[in-house]
Amino acid sequence: MRRTLKLTAAAALLLITSAAQAGLRAIYIDVRQSKQLQIDVHDNGDARIAEVGTEDYGLLIGGEFYIVDVEGGKPTVARLKDVATAIDQVLPPIFKGLLDKVQMPPSKLRVEAGEAGEAGGREGRVYHVRGLDSSDPNKATDYLISRDADLKPVGAVLEQFMNASLVPAAPLIGDMAPALIAETHTIFALGTPIDVGGRFRLNLAGKAAFPGAYFRLPAQPQTVAQLVAAMKLSMVKTEEK
Repeated sequence: MRRTLKLTAAAALLLITSAAQAGLRAIYIDVRQSKQLQIDVHDNGDARIAEVGTEDYGLLIGGEFYIVDVEGGKPTVARLKDVATAIDQVLPPIFKGLLDKVQMPPSKLRVEAGEAGEAGGREGRVYHVRGLDSSDPNKATDYLISRDADLKPVGAVLEQFMNASLVPAAPLIGDMAPALIAETHTIFALGTPIDVGGRFRLNLAGKAAFPGAYFRLPAQPQTVAQLVAAMKLSMVKTEEK
């Protein structure tokens, strides 16, 4: 009887282990704001990204990026491309399907390869990028870029996360939004940034295991029509104040 119990416990442990999903966890440090950004990657390339200590997060599933807002314990989901489409329907078009295009429009950045470097235990190469500062086009920002294959999905979700911060700002920055997205794409086409001027830096990256539902959408994504309605309602409320 005791042997049967031991075998049952072993089988249960095996089941629990198989339910977990293997992958990689990367932690970045924002030196200026003393914040950490956590990126978790499933072996199939899906990823989850969030600032440590916050409830909201992003999910990259099958190449599509979703924004997950959590309020009062209730999640709301929107696909980034749908948010951009909704903005173009509420305001004069800004993105015009930019996020759907296979190739981004060319940016005006000038990139020069530099020396080798290391961050978070990963090796890379420094690239001097000029043209990011419109007030001083010759000013260089140094990006330490890694070409490690297992960091490729980290770069993919990090790029989409940055886009997700630009898209909602479109009403304020207008045509600068697609230009910034194109510049971001130019940089990430080099590989995965692991150090940006010493201000944003990979701290560690290593193997990890995640719960079975960790990379699943917590709710049905909002439709473009629902997003448009919410944006219009928000604009009305702002005008009434």
